Amino acid sequence: MIFQLVAILFVLLLLIISISKWKLHPFIALVLAAVLLGLLVGLGGKGTVEVLLNGFGSTMKWIAIVVVLGAFIGEVLNETGGAIRISDNVLKLVGQKRLPWAMGITGYIVSIPVFVDVAYILFQPVTEALARRSRSPVLVVGLALTAGLTVSHTLMPPTPGPLAVASLLEANIGRMLLINSFAAIFAVTGGVIWAKYYCKKFILPLDSSTSVDREREERPRPDHAYGKVFSDVLPIIVPVVLMSAGALLEGHKHWICEMLAFVSTPVIAVGIGAGIAAFRYSQTANSPHLNRLVESAIVKSALVIMITGAGGALGFVIRESGVQDSIGTFFAGLPYLGFMLPFIMAAVLTSSTGSITVSLIGAGSVLGPIASGMPYSREVMAALIGCGSFCVFHANSSFFWLLNRLHDVPVNTLYKTYTIQSLIMGLSGLTGILFLLSIGIT
Repeated sequence: MIFQLVAILFVLLLLIISISKWKLHPFIALVLAAVLLGLLVGLGGKGTVEVLLNGFGSTMKWIAIVVVLGAFIGEVLNETGGAIRISDNVLKLVGQKRLPWAMGITGYIVSIPVFVDVAYILFQPVTEALARRSRSPVLVVGLALTAGLTVSHTLMPPTPGPLAVASLLEANIGRMLLINSFAAIFAVTGGVIWAKYYCKKFILPLDSSTSVDREREERPRPDHAYGKVFSDVLPIIVPVVLMSAGALLEGHKHWICEMLAFVSTPVIAVGIGAGIAAFRYSQTANSPHLNRLVESAIVKSALVIMITGAGGALGFVIRESGVQDSIGTFFAGLPYLGFMLPFIMAAVLTSSTGSITVSLIGAGSVLGPIASGMPYSREVMAALIGCGSFCVFHANSSFFWLLNRLHDVPVNTLYKTYTIQSLIMGLSGLTGILFLLSIGIT
């Protein structure tokens, strides 16, 4: 296990240096890092290539079409002025000072039934429009949204990860939901505060163009650009509602439920949203222009898809090395860690593998058999595992590279903002759990 960890740390350090110092393209750097790591951990030449391709394909099969469709929705919203109208109404409703909190709450609600990556792709045009209209850095708005998305994805059933933890620990879902909800408040608060007060000093190329964009947006628009905001929001809301309904009715055998299971899959749900956006656009422009937006979405998505896929491939190679099993066995044999054992184990798994789901299931699998011997309930243990799973996201996380490409955020900046934010969120959630323990809730 020690050699595996050293190999992973070495490759990740080499990855950071190759992108930051040597200016190697992220896609090439990620692929080379995955190959090198596979060879170092003993997967062999052929095995390394197979694992890399499987990881790349596994990431691409669910993200590629969704990213293109999401980008198309963004193109339509930008072309019709929908993103501006949505952002203006949000700002009127919550105000500029409360915008990060509104984004955090929005992310928290949306990501309970919807995967983090899909939700963020859907909200990208609104996020950037809100940043422009509020004169806030994109990272402030985007990372506030990310905080809410990540917390519910990690802590709140019926998201698959928390449900798996509940099953592995044999925890009471109702009690776990209450405890995790309390910890989630602390985690979201820590993440939003970090984004609002620290990340505002990081100005991206996208932020530098906001004054030009603002002048363009404030020019008089054709009458057809001023439709109802409701129709602008539909391409975003409908996929979220469909995916939510699918999650709630999962497992039912009625034909309506089976049909809903089909339309609630991310590709179909976002496709329906794209269809609504296309219909909305067809009311204001010619179909040839619509084809232009489709092509623009494909071109803009290509780099995002490839780099995110390469990041997923690296994470897949790490997970195939079996390091999570070794780490779990190692930490389970250290009883002196006491009540911090679930938090630390989950944190190490997330840092090593870059996957929240692997961290949740890995820690839950190892700790399930010893849950009855811990000085607190299984539900508190589940909350500790969830909070530990925030710590920390970096170059082996596919979402790290999604942020990098969607907003053109330099890698060094992501480490200073997103990576540290994830640590703060984990520690903030841990603070909430410690508070519960201090008042006798175990």
